[in-house]
Amino acid sequence: MVERAFVGRRAQLAALEEALESPDGPWVLLVEGQAGIGKSRLLAALAPAAVRCGLRVLAVTATEDEQPQPLHVIHDVLERLADAGADVSEEPTDGDRPPIGSALRRHLAATSTLLVVDDAHWADAESVRALVYLVRNRPAPSFRLLLSYRSGQCPAALTRVLTATHAATRSVRVPPFSEDDVAALLPEATAARRARLLTVSRGNPLYLLLLADLPDREVQRAIDGEDPAEGDYPGLDRTLRAELAQLPHRERLLAQAAALCGANADLEILCVTAELPLDEVTAALDELSRRGLVHVAGSSVAFGHPLIRTAAYRLAGAGWRAAAHRRAAALLRRRGAALPALARHLELGLLGTDPIAAAELKDAATEVLPSAPGTSARWIAAAMRAAPGGRPEAAEDRLLLGRALLLSGAGARAREALEPLIASPGAYRLEALLLSARCERMLGRVHLARALLAAAAELPLLPGDGPVQLELAILEMQDHQDAEGRARLDALFASEAVADPAVRAAATALRCLGAVADLRIEAGRAEFDRADLEFDRLDDGGLREVVHVLPALGWSAYFLDTQASGLAHLDRAVLVSRRFGRSYALAELHTVRAYCLMKLGRVGEALAAAEDADDLARQFGYSDLVPFAGALALRALQLTAPREDVLRQWEAVSNLPRPVMRWWRQVVESTLYEVGARLGVLNPGVEAPVGERPGPMMPTQLARYANLLLAQGDHQAAQELVSRAEGAGAHLGLPSQLAAASLARAEYCFATEDLDSAEAAATTAGARFDLADMPVDSARAMLLAAQIAGRRGDFALATRRLAGARETFAAAGATQLVTAATTLQRRLAGGRAPGGPATLTPREREVAELAARGHPNKEIAHRLYLSPRTVEDHLSRILRKLDLTGRAGIAHKLGELEPPGA
Repeated sequence: MVERAFVGRRAQLAALEEALESPDGPWVLLVEGQAGIGKSRLLAALAPAAVRCGLRVLAVTATEDEQPQPLHVIHDVLERLADAGADVSEEPTDGDRPPIGSALRRHLAATSTLLVVDDAHWADAESVRALVYLVRNRPAPSFRLLLSYRSGQCPAALTRVLTATHAATRSVRVPPFSEDDVAALLPEATAARRARLLTVSRGNPLYLLLLADLPDREVQRAIDGEDPAEGDYPGLDRTLRAELAQLPHRERLLAQAAALCGANADLEILCVTAELPLDEVTAALDELSRRGLVHVAGSSVAFGHPLIRTAAYRLAGAGWRAAAHRRAAALLRRRGAALPALARHLELGLLGTDPIAAAELKDAATEVLPSAPGTSARWIAAAMRAAPGGRPEAAEDRLLLGRALLLSGAGARAREALEPLIASPGAYRLEALLLSARCERMLGRVHLARALLAAAAELPLLPGDGPVQLELAILEMQDHQDAEGRARLDALFASEAVADPAVRAAATALRCLGAVADLRIEAGRAEFDRADLEFDRLDDGGLREVVHVLPALGWSAYFLDTQASGLAHLDRAVLVSRRFGRSYALAELHTVRAYCLMKLGRVGEALAAAEDADDLARQFGYSDLVPFAGALALRALQLTAPREDVLRQWEAVSNLPRPVMRWWRQVVESTLYEVGARLGVLNPGVEAPVGERPGPMMPTQLARYANLLLAQGDHQAAQELVSRAEGAGAHLGLPSQLAAASLARAEYCFATEDLDSAEAAATTAGARFDLADMPVDSARAMLLAAQIAGRRGDFALATRRLAGARETFAAAGATQLVTAATTLQRRLAGGRAPGGPATLTPREREVAELAARGHPNKEIAHRLYLSPRTVEDHLSRILRKLDLTGRAGIAHKLGELEPPGA
């Protein structure tokens, strides 16, 4: 545990140990770093090294609550000396510094000693003077002094004496954690979670561990400081809040006020909320700044870290906070501040019915809905609480609340808010039905979504309903109501609604996916080119409104082998979603990203994207996406992780409910079948879950099943699947699917010893995978080609191919494939002793023997039922293997080879 706690400080420890081991080296060691950075743990790890150097270690810690007590640090040093056996009973304990200093010097000189003063910034003035005396009068050549303090807070008197005496010093700064440090500290966390924690903690180990104890949904709340008093943060309360509670009353009050006011707090609002005069506010700010708790820039105040703000906010009672928020709101209202700045204080300072506050909160909620739907939902809910009951705007407020909750990813709460509007005739019913259907789809309740859509389709359409029709088309196509979806899109393109660039881009993306689903590949390519251009033209504001349609474009790109272009759009959509609070779209966006990244051979990134998708899907209740993202993670782990990790993921996905959406369910089931069979937990003889209708990935699916059958030795069944894959690939004309079929053919021919056909098919597969921008799959084809060359005895060619494949696998992070390539190379090398004779295949042996007897190529072709061109190819390989330049030496070389049956 100590080893794990001491992550990431090896370099600093080595520097301090080096100073201790050098008798003529620096004797004053200075360790500085921000609060919580790990200084104390570094000192604890140094103690054993000091003992090994023959030093007695005396360690004391200065504390803030004892700072008013003169000589509290020196008294602790005397106690440590007494514990070490020194007689200090007669030593002076008052403020007479020279006797105390000389007494300390005498005791410290008696034995080689390292005196450690941790948190020296809290040392009282008298103790600092005694330490200054020791610096001026070093007790002995073997005495060492170590001072640890927060960055920039070394007591001034000690800084001056070190400079004046030119004491030999070694300064060590404890830096923030790196990615590798976080991985060592939190090995069980996903890569995505570790990266997020590193970012929000700013590499501070204390903040990192505090945040790591929180569930994902609480991390952002803790960072944002939005009413954190409602959260459960025991670790925060034990550390940061406990430290802030020790502040003097004035500083504590101002810290609470600054936390309540937020990053844009100025002196006037701090005076009002803290109810302090200006001179006391400025004095308190100076002290908080000196302690490193806040930073003052101009007239605004910011905390050193958001967690410090959260802790300061939690110091105050609920009553004080509510009154302070009301004081802040009154000031901002007098100033005529922007509504979003006012709304936060109104929300948290409400007492009861307040029509003016309700109107302001509603207007603020409407204003921030496009950029911060989660905040909008809170404010409209507060407005509804503050509004007089029974007012006519209540239905409008409820629709706004439902829309905001849905956009922020709270599907279940949004559905609940919209329920009263669904059965009530009126202007809001159509949108309420539409939003509710999307909620039900997110929650995996397809039958309810379908019923809501049917009700919406019966309502009369109104001008400006383009976005509504777009949503209906999305849901119809997701539910495989393809004819209805196409008809709706056709009507949409014939209407004025497509004059809106966002609607036009989204409708084009949906039309593209519909064409691909219908296997109209050329039409799909044309639509994709148009959609690609339309989305490029959209600014971020336009993209924000249709960001949930980007998965359709991403899937189209994935199927059409243009995944690199699709990924660029998806990456932008993720940024826009985060910027504008469109949390509801992120889970599916990351899922599509994961599949595109995997196809591009960026395996590590694909696994991280799948983990992001899983986290977000669980957070927002998007149950269908959890197994779908998990299936992709399973395939990525096959390439990167040992068998036990793959098996663990297989079991996790296998135990999840299957997705309701049919093609997602098919992907999950086929992945579980294939990987389970390879793991040996499923019988590959069981009927493979081939989809009910052909899709754009059918050749790949059939090829994978054929590979399983070949591994079981069922050549006849495998050949049938290979032929089906080739037929489906030819119909589609997609490079990736033609490549999958070619690779399956190569594997079949290799298994049946038709090496010529196997090599031709493997070469074709590699070239087609290159066209599809699938480097890992292309390298897999190269790996098979290496096996073919090895079977023929052409070890030089096999080695070159293996080297190329291994390089691609390593670049992709596919460590299991790197291992497979290395194993194959060793096996090939083991099959031929260094300098030993080459090995000819049975067919090459027949050709060589006839050539050795002097038969020309045409006669050899006639005898063996081969084409003359094939005979020429065989002879070229034979000469290369036998290291010959012509036929003349074949007979002699054949005598050196093993007999054909050996």
